Amino acid sequence: MKRRTIWIDNIEALWRKRRIVWLSGVRRVGKTSLCRQLSTGRYLNCDLPSVQRQLADPEFFFQQAGSEVLMLDEVHRLADPSLVLKIAADVYPELRILATGSSTLAATRKFR
Repeated sequence: MKRRTIWIDNIEALWRKRRIVWLSGVRRVGKTSLCRQLSTGRYLNCDLPSVQRQLADPEFFFQQAGSEVLMLDEVHRLADPSLVLKIAADVYPELRILATGSSTLAATRKFR
């Protein structure tokens, strides 16, 4: 796996300005690999039903997260991704999130 240091540096620089960074792109361009290369934080694959269940109650999840940096890969797979990210931004200012998605159409329909 090729290390994408330029992208990693860009994401870390964005986190200094913004708490939530959205990364979208077509399938198989390396978004998941990039998430896994970030040196800090907790990776969550939102394709997995177990992760979807955990994030069904975002307030409880963020209270228990145990990490200040989260990678929410394929976030558009969640039932209400906009609510998850809104609660993170409004209630948990210490959190930094990288949210990724490959399906722009699905994300657009679910994000309000």
